[in-house]
Amino acid sequence: MRRPAGYARHDIKEATVLRRRNLLHELLFVLVYLVSLLPAGILKVLQKLLYWSLYKVVRYRYDVVVQNLSRSFPQRSYKQIQAITRLFYRHLSGLAVETLKLGSMSEDQHRRYIQIHNPEILDHCHREGRNVIVVLGHYGNWECLNILPRYVSGDVYAVYKPEPSQFINKLLYRIRTRFGIKLLAINETARFMLSHRDHPNTYIFIADQSPSVRAKYKTDFLHQPTGLFTGAEQLAKSLDAVVIYASVNKRTIGEGWNVYFSLLTEEPVDVESYEITKTFAWYLEHDIMQSPQYWLWTHKQWERRER
Repeated sequence: MRRPAGYARHDIKEATVLRRRNLLHELLFVLVYLVSLLPAGILKVLQKLLYWSLYKVVRYRYDVVVQNLSRSFPQRSYKQIQAITRLFYRHLSGLAVETLKLGSMSEDQHRRYIQIHNPEILDHCHREGRNVIVVLGHYGNWECLNILPRYVSGDVYAVYKPEPSQFINKLLYRIRTRFGIKLLAINETARFMLSHRDHPNTYIFIADQSPSVRAKYKTDFLHQPTGLFTGAEQLAKSLDAVVIYASVNKRTIGEGWNVYFSLLTEEPVDVESYEITKTFAWYLEHDIMQSPQYWLWTHKQWERRER
């Protein structure tokens, strides 16, 4: 059956809009790439301008940050909370610039900037034919693990939640997959992992995102009753996967990050329900207490309340 001419015009219009959007995205990618190649001194200036804009002008989620910090550190004075807030916005602006730099760093530059200290713990699991689930929080620079496939055998998958912006999604895709990481949308993860259970892979979960209102597990985290995402634990039990925590800490001397892996369990099936999630929360809380400015305080972690 022949379609009316209006359908053809509509298809042509949609195709034209798509081509223009793709062209705009490519131009933006080129711009971002060129910015990432700027000298370190200019990037420092860019970072300071971004900090000034986020903290002083836009006040990006300022009330959320101060409220989260005040509730998480009830023993701290207002002056101390303000000091952490300033340090956080400096980190946030630095994180944005640093993520752009990751898009153009060579592998050698990346290895010098991001030092992964004990990747052998992952390789040991793969040699034994085990799947590995790496859990971490929005702490430090979680994007730096895009280099992980260069350190371990087997495929590495990063579980992610797609951003509303198509451009941001495509930009992060390019940055994250430069060294071989494969991406799994969060709504496709369980099906993929269960159907590939016999092929030992490494799966990276950022496990501190706010879960649904009916979170199955709550614990005291940063002095507050907190619902925690339990999907990583449930999949670890289903796959009998080794669970490892990744700690991403700022170097005390010079620039860059140190990554350390800590074994949470090799026998997830034998661990009591929610104990893996609870242990993850303990490790993350310990990192946050050491240097609170490096956690993503703009998240509305405690916004949802059970009714």
